[in-house]
Amino acid sequence: MDRYYIYEQRKVLDEVASDILSVPENDFLNGLKQIEEEYAVTIVHSEISGSLNQINERIKLAFEIKKIKLNKFWITESTLNALQEKNINKIYDQGVSKYKVLTKFIKIDNTIIAIGFPLPHMEEAIEIINRFNMFFMIISVILIIFLVVIISKKITRPLESLKNLSRDIADLKFRKEEIKTNDEVGELAKSINSMSEKLEKAHYEINAQNMRMRELMSDVSHELKTPLSIVKVYEQGILDGLDDGTFRDVIEEQIEKMDLLIAKLLFWTELESSSLNKSAFDLGKRIIAITGKYTLIIQENSIDFSLNIDADEDYFIHAEQEGIDVVLDNLITNAIKYSNDKRIEITLTKSNNIVKLTIANGVGEIDENELESIWRPFYVLEKSRSKELSGTGLGLPIIKTILDNHNLDFGFELKNNRLTFSVTFA
Repeated sequence: MDRYYIYEQRKVLDEVASDILSVPENDFLNGLKQIEEEYAVTIVHSEISGSLNQINERIKLAFEIKKIKLNKFWITESTLNALQEKNINKIYDQGVSKYKVLTKFIKIDNTIIAIGFPLPHMEEAIEIINRFNMFFMIISVILIIFLVVIISKKITRPLESLKNLSRDIADLKFRKEEIKTNDEVGELAKSINSMSEKLEKAHYEINAQNMRMRELMSDVSHELKTPLSIVKVYEQGILDGLDDGTFRDVIEEQIEKMDLLIAKLLFWTELESSSLNKSAFDLGKRIIAITGKYTLIIQENSIDFSLNIDADEDYFIHAEQEGIDVVLDNLITNAIKYSNDKRIEITLTKSNNIVKLTIANGVGEIDENELESIWRPFYVLEKSRSKELSGTGLGLPIIKTILDNHNLDFGFELKNNRLTFSVTFA
């Protein structure tokens, strides 16, 4: 540091010497004074006359006048000779005064100019600074280690929690980890929590779907087992010569039932993946057309059928006509089959371009908790009903699938032993 400081000050003295050489002769003294003030140095000069000691004394006296006391200072003959060719730099250590004087000598004509710059003894100051730096560095290292430990724990603890959370999710133990940090780790925790929640829902849906699939397979097997058993029995009766002429008819009837069941299953499966081909049509006209097919059945069963549709109103909806026809057909046939009070009421209303359809019929005493189960395949709401009356048991699941594909609001309501189905077309 000491040598570097001297090196920097020598550069300053070189600039001073350069400025002095450019001072005009007619304003030499004023120029030196201005340079002194600008660079904060001490400039003295003396004619090169008399003995070497006299020159030294004159320069020392000039320095003393400018408040620089020189205990050790001398200009040698070799210095004077060297000034003929170049400027000379000297450092004079003042001993007990504990400072040095960096001096630059230049020669202009018959005048020697000395540029002095006092240098304090820096060894003690540097030693104190070094001790302070060492103490500061030790404190800094300790503080840095302490901060690193705290920051590391702040980072590693959430990461450890996220690692454990990821392991639990991998083991299908879906949960969340509350990590509140305003950084990327906090954002990662939110993403993993969201992923865990969605995976839990998906896992639940898959399990529920698998359960429904197992139930469906069991129900389908059961539904097919009965007609197959009947076919097998009657076939054996034919082989044994017990046919009274009706066995073949019974076998064909059971085969038709199985064929109808399989056709319904295939149709239902296609609904799960098929896309909708929507168009605008009048729902009121479709209801009138479909109910017209059952006029004879309604009359034969002495059913009080009420159709509340305003003939002057247009009930246009935007949906897939073929699918909605299936819904209407199944709902009307279900109402006819399960109406124990022989009274069916179909109502169609329109308000602010929203069309609502309701179909109500009496069902007798049933448990409201059973209503959610009626959407299940092969579920029979009234246990006393015969299989002939119950059909395939796929009508309501098909209705639900079609309406779900249309994203329509629908449902059942049980009141005073009357079951009302409603669907809203918005």
